[in-house]
Amino acid sequence: MKKLYNTFALSVMSGIMIGFGGVVFLMCENIVVGSLLFSFGLLTIVCQGFALYTGRIGYFRDYGWVQIATTILGNFVGTFLMGKLFTLTRLPVVDAAQKIVEMKLADSSLSIFILAVGCGAMMYLAVDNYRKSKSWMFIIFPIVIFILSGFEHSIANMFYLTLADAWGLEALRLTIIGILGNAVGSWMVNAGNFLLKEE
Repeated sequence: MKKLYNTFALSVMSGIMIGFGGVVFLMCENIVVGSLLFSFGLLTIVCQGFALYTGRIGYFRDYGWVQIATTILGNFVGTFLMGKLFTLTRLPVVDAAQKIVEMKLADSSLSIFILAVGCGAMMYLAVDNYRKSKSWMFIIFPIVIFILSGFEHSIANMFYLTLADAWGLEALRLTIIGILGNAVGSWMVNAGNFLLKEE
């Protein structure tokens, strides 16, 4: 039980960090600069040992369903808290989030899934390459790539949906498909690594 509590607490912290990354991204007029600054969230999560679903799902064998579900719940709590708090500020992030969310909710399920697979692959590469090299560059570039490519990050979407006050059935569709696609993308790259080790 203590292990699950720790996972939940670390997951909430990850959600908070993603919220900070989302805020600075929304505040930047230049998307390249915004994507670079967004990577602060994952850099902090990895360096501090926080728990982020998109960083852990590729290592599912190390965690299992209960740990992963707890991570998703904690990430949601953290992003929801940040989303609600920043609606109370003077920052013009709500309008920016609403524009992003409107586009996402109008997208097809297949498109969302494919884009989420791309994000899952980039997130796995970011974490795995950092584990092997300890170089922060390997975290930044996959993040910049997934943002500039328009890939779907399920946890970041939770923050944007909360900020835009857009939770509903379509938001749940976006979130669930994003979670599944992120998992598939991570597992695909992980499977490739496994095959290379077998040779």
